[in-house]
Amino acid sequence: MTAAVDVVGIGYNTEDHVWVMDGPTPAGGKARASGYFVQPGGQVPTALVALQRWGMSTAYIGPIGDDAGGARQLASLRAEGVVTDGCVRRPSVPSHLSFITVDASSGERTIQWYRDNRLALRPGEIAIDVLAGARALLLDGDDIELAIEMGTAARRAGVVVMLDVDRIRHRTPALMAASDIAIVPAEFAHPFGDGDPSAALRAICDGGPRIAVVTQGARGAVARADGREYRQPAFAVEAVDTTSAGDVFHAAFLYDFLHGGGIESALRFAAAAGALATATMGGRDSIPALDEVCELTR
Repeated sequence: MTAAVDVVGIGYNTEDHVWVMDGPTPAGGKARASGYFVQPGGQVPTALVALQRWGMSTAYIGPIGDDAGGARQLASLRAEGVVTDGCVRRPSVPSHLSFITVDASSGERTIQWYRDNRLALRPGEIAIDVLAGARALLLDGDDIELAIEMGTAARRAGVVVMLDVDRIRHRTPALMAASDIAIVPAEFAHPFGDGDPSAALRAICDGGPRIAVVTQGARGAVARADGREYRQPAFAVEAVDTTSAGDVFHAAFLYDFLHGGGIESALRFAAAAGALATATMGGRDSIPALDEVCELTR
């Protein structure tokens, strides 16, 4: 990359095909969607777009399918000001696709996705010097060996490493050991503490991260750092689409943390931003303005 940025993100991008349904469809049944649209998505890219809109400089590194979807992904990120010089184009490989169903009655979404295995990023494929001058690295951990490699290098260089992971695999402990901040959903944390969030937080921190956060949707979030536990209730917002809530939560926590906020401040800021993201339909369209988040946290 030609210049240092505040945050580097490594992970998958996707093109989201979103169906809005007025309620659940019974197995084997049929139902007409009340809405349909296509949008750029992905955990790491959406978080980077949020940070970019809030005034931070960002760079995205990920595999790009050699098709119209891949071209749209790059164009959408570049239009936001996200640096994409480090992306890896995969010749003759289709882009990652996600199929999202949003229940209009609750705002809850269900995601199904397809990814060609040839999109995967391998260890050694990304130069370590892409981290030069960065303050933070955001990883989704899907290509876990590469993520471990980059997280380890980042920590050695004093770069803050944040994880956005939602499934446990055999190398997850090594990934945790290569991170500073792990923000995970309750479903991911459950096995770490047999359903007890406090026990899960302790176990996650024992594995390497100095800060662990478990998000619990409408029940808020809990965090642990330096042997202390923090609890943040959810902000009351009428949810219409929860698709980007987690991505925006990660972005907001990192934003506040890098601006000198303590754990309580970052947790509150992230909870507010994540809640506001559920109040608007769509992924990146739902990213709240910085002043909206600041107003809600006052």
